[in-house]
Amino acid sequence: MKAPLVAAAAGGVILSLAFPPLGLDPVAWVAFIPLLWAIERSRTPIEAALHGAAFGIAFFLLDLRWVSIPLTVHGHFQTLPAIALLVAMVLVLTLAPAAFGWLTAMFARTGWRPAVTAAFTWTALEYVRATTLGGFPWDLAGYTQGDRLVMAQIADVTGVYGISFLVVLVNAALWEVLRRWISDDRPAWALVTAAAIAVAVTLGYGIDRLARFPAETGRRGFPVGVLQANIPQEIKWTEEARDFTFTAYENIGGAAVNEGARLLIWPETSVPLIFGPRSPGWKYPCDISTRLKAPMLVGAPSEIVEEDGKSRYYNSAFLVDGQSLRYRYDKIHLVPFGEFMPLSWLLPIGPGIAAREEDYTPGEFMTVMHVNGCPDFSVLICYEAIFPDLSRLAVANGARMLVNITNDGWFGDTAAPYQHFRMARMRSIENRVPLVRCANTGISGAFDQAGRVVRSIPLETEGFFVVNVPPPTDLKSFYSQWGDLFAWGCIVTVVLIGIHSIRRTVLSS
Repeated sequence: MKAPLVAAAAGGVILSLAFPPLGLDPVAWVAFIPLLWAIERSRTPIEAALHGAAFGIAFFLLDLRWVSIPLTVHGHFQTLPAIALLVAMVLVLTLAPAAFGWLTAMFARTGWRPAVTAAFTWTALEYVRATTLGGFPWDLAGYTQGDRLVMAQIADVTGVYGISFLVVLVNAALWEVLRRWISDDRPAWALVTAAAIAVAVTLGYGIDRLARFPAETGRRGFPVGVLQANIPQEIKWTEEARDFTFTAYENIGGAAVNEGARLLIWPETSVPLIFGPRSPGWKYPCDISTRLKAPMLVGAPSEIVEEDGKSRYYNSAFLVDGQSLRYRYDKIHLVPFGEFMPLSWLLPIGPGIAAREEDYTPGEFMTVMHVNGCPDFSVLICYEAIFPDLSRLAVANGARMLVNITNDGWFGDTAAPYQHFRMARMRSIENRVPLVRCANTGISGAFDQAGRVVRSIPLETEGFFVVNVPPPTDLKSFYSQWGDLFAWGCIVTVVLIGIHSIRRTVLSS
């Protein structure tokens, strides 16, 4: 049992190499082979589940090791509690790979080869991980190919889950070839052919899509200015740094306006005060907008005082235009432990580490904002950009551009900002709309409808850019209209295989 455990864990390590910071995406096409070998060697489904867990623990520990940074540096957690929280998070996420091992072994017992079931099972479980218990679709297998634009274009039909499916399918085909070669059995021509056809169709489709959405080479479009002031997280909320923050944004905003920007975007919670009745300082951004003669999308925590005197706090985005607040969006999908503390009724240890006075309240509506000449847009705050359903909701409501404002300064110079940047890119491909991303400390950037990086600002750099967003089109992708049909197809397939396996087991007993 020791060798299969080591092999499975090695597979998890290999998969982690496909993600930033190294980003060795080709290794994703072989990373699952050690896990499939370990499952093949398992004597029972429980043992196969342990091998799946070894794969998951190795992968998530390496991929999410940055989680300890915001906990210890900004959340004032001691080292041991921070490590314990990371381990707990990893163990919960590992339930999916463990279930993959168990199901794959169970199906194999009734004649369903892992080479046939693996891609369906892994994809179905990724979707479950992404959508249950609040969901955490961070670094799904499909994101390994996020920078391979020809391969990634299929996401406008299948979402990122179709790319995950293809990655695991190729792994399964290669494993079957290797397994039969070792056992001197007949080559697995059918499976290899199916995988080769799937890859060829995906590449052909990607080439066609890239040709249909060519790179913009002119200056046509609405000029949007993205501001990255690079305010250190450590000083961001200090009284002494408030004037410095506003001055920094006004200075780079003025430079962007001089280059033609007609809308300025600030990052998440870039306004170092709470918008609300107890804080008259919210007028500072309005004053800056008036002086620069440009509307601004700004991120700020906000407060609403209800009739009973109780305050509710939100992580919000406001469109200010001169002295008026034209639109407001309150973040819908909050970060556990960051913006709210789960099970606070059971463990009253205070608000999330990013909350100012108490836990944030989730918003209820996806706002669509309008600025004359600019495509109508909706805002995704921070890690809302990793949830495909929120982007689809925005497009369904009429948005023709997505704006992702974030503060990745919590993570310092770790893999997290690079991973976050790659995942945000997939939303532009899935929905065939431009996505503009503004981060406090980086990485800021703009993606076109094919996911190309049009402009960007590196991590931990002060600067700005002006990007011309092309006029909106009425074209809607299959994915934006129909959603996760492909993922649900994988779930239905797994259920049907499970029913068949149960029937065979009952009939043979």
